[in-house]
Amino acid sequence: MIENVQQMPVYQAFFDLAVDVEKATRDLGAEFRWLRVQSLRSSEPVCANMSEGFYSQYSTEYLQALYRCRREARETVTHLNYGHTVEQLPEPVIGGFARRYEDALRQLANLIASIERKIQERGKAKLGAYVLKETSEER
Repeated sequence: MIENVQQMPVYQAFFDLAVDVEKATRDLGAEFRWLRVQSLRSSEPVCANMSEGFYSQYSTEYLQALYRCRREARETVTHLNYGHTVEQLPEPVIGGFARRYEDALRQLANLIASIERKIQERGKAKLGAYVLKETSEER
């Protein structure tokens, strides 16, 4: 059983991607600083939104957070593709990101579908919502 959001493979995939986007965009020229900023502004919130939703009280809140994750991840892919098109990000970099984002987005789609099924079956309250999903080590 997953006790915290960091244990989720989909979270780990998006976290690693956000770190790698940060590293890959460090060397963008001054005239493309805005592209770095936009890429970071869309890649970093994916994990933050996933965390926010994971610790929400209702499944519908979790689902809305995951939809935001999907939008932010797709925005990041758009920024990275733009960076490649204007020859700021090389093919090996963008190709690797494209494959990894598609894999992570597929995992996210499966999670969304699972939560949507549970909402239909059980309603919007999360099972065990009364149980605190943190340990004293996390504080």
